[in-house]
Amino acid sequence: MKVITAEEAAQLITDNSTVALSGSGAVNVVAEQILAAIEARFLSTGRPRGLTLFHPQGIGDKEHGGVAHFAHPGLCRRVIGGHWGLSPAMSRLAEEEQIEAYNLPQGVMAQMLRDMSARGPGVITKIGLDTFVDPTQEGGKMNKSAKEELVERITLDGETWLRYRPLPVDIAVIRGTSADEDGYISMEEEVHYDEVASMAAAAKNNGGLVIAQVKYLKKRGEIPCAQAKVPGFLVDYVVEVPDQRQSMHSFYCPAYCGASKEPELPTWPNPGLDIRKFIARRQALELRPGMVVNIGLGISNGVPAILAEEGVWDKVVFSLEQGQSGGVPIMGPDAGTMSGPRIIVEQPIQHDMYHGGILDAACLSAGEIDRFGNVNVSKLGRNVTGCGGFIDISQESKRIIFAGSMCVGSVVSLDNGTVRIQQQGTVKKFVNQVKQITYSSHSAIKKGQYVVFITERGVFHLGEDGLVLTEIAPGIDLQRDILEQMEFAPKVSKQLRQMPAELFAQGRMGIEHVWAQLDQQKARLS
Repeated sequence: MKVITAEEAAQLITDNSTVALSGSGAVNVVAEQILAAIEARFLSTGRPRGLTLFHPQGIGDKEHGGVAHFAHPGLCRRVIGGHWGLSPAMSRLAEEEQIEAYNLPQGVMAQMLRDMSARGPGVITKIGLDTFVDPTQEGGKMNKSAKEELVERITLDGETWLRYRPLPVDIAVIRGTSADEDGYISMEEEVHYDEVASMAAAAKNNGGLVIAQVKYLKKRGEIPCAQAKVPGFLVDYVVEVPDQRQSMHSFYCPAYCGASKEPELPTWPNPGLDIRKFIARRQALELRPGMVVNIGLGISNGVPAILAEEGVWDKVVFSLEQGQSGGVPIMGPDAGTMSGPRIIVEQPIQHDMYHGGILDAACLSAGEIDRFGNVNVSKLGRNVTGCGGFIDISQESKRIIFAGSMCVGSVVSLDNGTVRIQQQGTVKKFVNQVKQITYSSHSAIKKGQYVVFITERGVFHLGEDGLVLTEIAPGIDLQRDILEQMEFAPKVSKQLRQMPAELFAQGRMGIEHVWAQLDQQKARLS
């Protein structure tokens, strides 16, 4: 192992290489200084060129960091990303057909690296069937320039599976906390462990290079065995960055990496009750004590704050796709981190559990919903957003709790226990047909999955023939505020009822009491 500068690391990236990147968000486990050095070299010399970029998670700050460092014509030939939304600059290159753009599920991409580290035949899984990554639809291609088939349908023992083909890695750019003289990497201050060991092994076993960015350099033997995550024999070069941040919000927060046992409980960012909190409260009512629950982005990211406010955050087990479980997911710019996790596992292992059905519930956002109950979050308008872990999480969870506003651009307020529409939206989110299927209602119905869609105006459940309106908010006019704001006519339940009055409480709504009431109501109806 050799210690080098970020600029020297950038010189090691050769034309037409396949480069794998660790990390998520703006900072988390992102080798930001190395990525910036690669960009600086390209802007000054025009090299490297024609790279294939492979990043399982969304990396960037929506401005200049992460994948945006590679968003220059000629630098990349092809980009295979789990999520694109954090780098609008790279999305624009995809829209302009200046790169070959692919989007595959985040968890599957992590598992692909593990498979490639063993020089395996590719990942064989049902994750992605009947969605846009299925080759019977788009095969994960996000623009016309993407022509290669990275995914194929196969039949094994009479069952249909997807095979994600291996994509050999030439260079792995990973991040850890410490490196010793032999290249052993620890991650004691990292918010999650990603798939850095698999990523390093995938490159090394392909005859490639492994470059690690770390915060500290230590002597041989100073890294405890329990903290070591990447074997030294996999690491070729180390770049020391003493001012490496743990997360976007914190230089170092002990609770984020489990060094502090007591989690920092989130609070709702705005005082009082607003529409987003109203929706997140209704999502929380779908949970029950003892559930293992994944929390997504958007409004759903606020569900832990609701449970914390109610004093019941520890009644469920929160789990994040990046690998953390047992603590409390963080809201805002540090979304994807967890305060006080009781365990952090590598991402491929977390998704083994998710793909096998360990999740009792998932709170997710929905960009578009069609008359069949299909959901699109991966391609809205011309924007290449990507699925992230959405497909991995949603496909096998027992209960899916989608949430979002009824329309884009509407102005809605709460007034004395009622919902008031001050201005109807400009874009309908409930459409005849979604632009891309990120969640397949066909698969959900076949499996008997429980699916609910929560808005500020009403609640829909997925039935065998599509959506059924089951609840309506007080103050909402069924025809004007719901039916006329949809491109299709949903079924309206004969037992249509009002959303629980407790959702409008200014203080705690008494969630445990409401849970009990709802369970009793369900028992009576059944």
